[in-house]
Amino acid sequence: MDIVLASQSPRRQELFKKIVPLFRVVPSGLDEEQFRERDPLRFALGAAEAKAREVGGKHPSSLVIAADTVVNLRDEVLGKPKDRTQAKGMLRKLSGQRHRVITAVALYKKDQDMLLTGYEISYVTFKRLGDEEIDLYLASSDYLDKAGSYAVQEVGDAFVERLEGDYENVVGFPVARVKKLLDDFQSTGDIISIVDMALPHDWGVGKTDGLVTFVPGAVVGDRVRVVVSKARKRLRYGKIVRFEDRSPFRVEPKCPHFGACGGCAFQNLAYAKQLEIKESYLLRTLQKIGRLSLDDVEREPISPSPNEYFYRSKMEYAFGGGKGNIFLGLRERASPIERYRKRTVALRTCPIFSRAVEKIFPVFLDFAGRSGLDAYDPIARTGYFRNLVLREGKKTDEILAVLVTKAGKKLDLADTARELREQAPQVKSFWWVENERVSDLVDFAGKIHVAGEPFIEERLGEFRFKIYPETFFQPNPRGAEVLYSRIAAEVRALGARTVLGLYCGSGSIELSVSRETGEVVGIDSESTNIAAARENAALNDIRNCRFLEGRVETVLKEETLAGFDLLVLDPPRAGISPKGLKQIISLNIPNIIYVSCNPAAFARDLSLLRERGYRLQKLGCYDFFPHTPHLESLGILARKAGGPD
Repeated sequence: MDIVLASQSPRRQELFKKIVPLFRVVPSGLDEEQFRERDPLRFALGAAEAKAREVGGKHPSSLVIAADTVVNLRDEVLGKPKDRTQAKGMLRKLSGQRHRVITAVALYKKDQDMLLTGYEISYVTFKRLGDEEIDLYLASSDYLDKAGSYAVQEVGDAFVERLEGDYENVVGFPVARVKKLLDDFQSTGDIISIVDMALPHDWGVGKTDGLVTFVPGAVVGDRVRVVVSKARKRLRYGKIVRFEDRSPFRVEPKCPHFGACGGCAFQNLAYAKQLEIKESYLLRTLQKIGRLSLDDVEREPISPSPNEYFYRSKMEYAFGGGKGNIFLGLRERASPIERYRKRTVALRTCPIFSRAVEKIFPVFLDFAGRSGLDAYDPIARTGYFRNLVLREGKKTDEILAVLVTKAGKKLDLADTARELREQAPQVKSFWWVENERVSDLVDFAGKIHVAGEPFIEERLGEFRFKIYPETFFQPNPRGAEVLYSRIAAEVRALGARTVLGLYCGSGSIELSVSRETGEVVGIDSESTNIAAARENAALNDIRNCRFLEGRVETVLKEETLAGFDLLVLDPPRAGISPKGLKQIISLNIPNIIYVSCNPAAFARDLSLLRERGYRLQKLGCYDFFPHTPHLESLGILARKAGGPD
């Protein structure tokens, strides 16, 4: 095979000879300035692939290998300097700092439409450098063609205090990584037909000789050539080298950030097919984990989201980048074959939430940029700006914004509040939260009201709801209207006079069924949810609902709660605890409506309820989360007269 190295770098050519003695050199004429990608790894991967494709277009029968190296300091990409002044500025920035050196490699063969990419990351810590040392190096070396303005083989111990990882990667060509990629590329690989999706993940599923292969990036209906990146007993993980046939269910993603951003998984899959896959997943999970027979269960077809896009009412965006280069986005899409690094993917728009982000983001980014402070790094646990939480009333168009930072700084947000009013007048409520948690979870305990109302309003059917920064509320309000209407109809059909709602949140289900029954009691462990539920009951002049604060396990033990006709369950993602389930069963309530966002926990709990005499009579599936692997389930159960099986 004719092999072409798309690089004029003498260093890369010398290193490449270690594994390929004979090759041609055809430099790429690609201008890297055209890339506006802010994430350093995606920048390097994009540049390497573009170089390979540019040269491969001229040499279609050759295997083209291209590479791109970037130096990365706190999410800032330090490429090749334009002049001595810029080079000196880069070396001053690197002085005394630990930085990353990323080399991305792309292998491409145009006539077979085969592409394989990979990368290596090393860490270099510089000593503290004086201007004299920097000037001496710049006077004696050719620094203009070097990322970060230095060559490690030239500066050596004079600059470098510590090097972690592959030395050859820092030189500019990770030989071991390239050899592995080359071996994978030249292997025959496996051609796999993707027959399913591995929900709750977003990987394609194929089978070869009895082995299941998970393929990130593939969708049902694809036929792909893969190389195996990881293998276990009967499971493998494959990386796509080539699409033999693309799925007829593939569609063009609406979001320009799809593929890198972790907010969506299936924008490239026709929505009707998404619904089919989700419904099938729910049924299989109930049968496999719950060991439930669905033969006698009345099953309703999956209910699609009323809106395929712009459906979410809440998003938690993360800040990324360093001083002068701060951006907002979502965490990267996770893959089973690559290490998850919690990188933030910069976004300009977000079609699953609201067009308003295009007006709101610039206001907060301008403020963050002027502050001179960094974005928070969840790995290093350094930096200041953490999140921007946005909530939108889909019926009212009102938006609540929460700026989340670390503690310890006094911010003047008056100008930002004024700018928000001018640029995004739909922002009716503005808060600031100081969050010291290590995890990405936003803790609203340290919240400060900055401007506007302390809440926004939303409507579900005939009911109004006040939403505060920490209020639990369904993330797809229009989808929730459909589900709650179905629940209310069931309450009416059962003729239930008394209803107990557990894990009630801010009481949206309980209030929605209040017109159909005589008395409703809701229980939730979060004081803010209970306060919101009581306030919303008063707002809607509902007098037959009362709400109790406390853990379900504690309240059921301490309160006298008996004689209810119907139990409504809407537990958190983990489902019901064993203790809670035991207490629930002891209430001996004849009918249960169970709402779940986790099919596995739903299946487990239904199985335990069946053992205690409850039979699943009706099953529903509701898509609250288009373009993601998630769904909402509805189970309607009744206690058999004979008791437990």
